[in-house]
Amino acid sequence: MPQIPLTTNDIIFAIVGAAILFAIYKVISAIVRMFVTRTTVIRFHPSQLEQMLQTCYHNFPIDYIRFKGATFLRGATVRITTSKHATIEGKLIGTNDAQMVCLMIGNSIIAHEIDSILEIQAL
Repeated sequence: MPQIPLTTNDIIFAIVGAAILFAIYKVISAIVRMFVTRTTVIRFHPSQLEQMLQTCYHNFPIDYIRFKGATFLRGATVRITTSKHATIEGKLIGTNDAQMVCLMIGNSIIAHEIDSILEIQAL
């Protein structure tokens, strides 16, 4: 198989091209992160309430959240406004080290990323 010699210009072009592609990838991923937030909704049967709450207390062990100078304790009813201007009202279950907050709304449990929350109000 014949070998194709690479010149210095070929190597520089490859390095610059890879850097440009990496920069484009980082910009696109940052834009996607601005519009996509991590939200998880888990629905369960009312008879499973006690088991699901125990699991949530285990997964969200921190029983308070400090947000913009205010502190909200586990069990408080709160209204959260997200970066997409959605409003979520529910009972605060807790937070975790992954910067997620967990709320119970009726027979649903919602985990939402704290970084994408604009406002939290106590009800």
